[in-house]
Amino acid sequence: MSSPSRPARTAALLLLAVALTACGASGPRTGALDQGSPDAHPTCRVHQHVLPGSDYTGGKDSSPRAVLDMLRYYTSQRALPFCDHKPPTAQDSAWTGLYDRLTRR
Repeated sequence: MSSPSRPARTAALLLLAVALTACGASGPRTGALDQGSPDAHPTCRVHQHVLPGSDYTGGKDSSPRAVLDMLRYYTSQRALPFCDHKPPTAQDSAWTGLYDRLTRR
């Protein structure tokens, strides 16, 4: 049995490299709102680590439950400082912007 030709090995390695690169070359991460640990009387809020996902931004395909939970969270905790006392991140600002757009009259 003969080994694959050099061009065939090169092509196979190139395809593998492209496939591996595509796996790690995703856009900004999106997902669910992080509400931190449940607390009846929170004194601070946590930073968001992802941008709002399609459950929140999908229009008619969004999840009403997820949107309502997010609205409830921001209505009650938006004025609280962040637990680490740092300014909002880009992800935090994206969630706040979504809240503002959904509650605009």
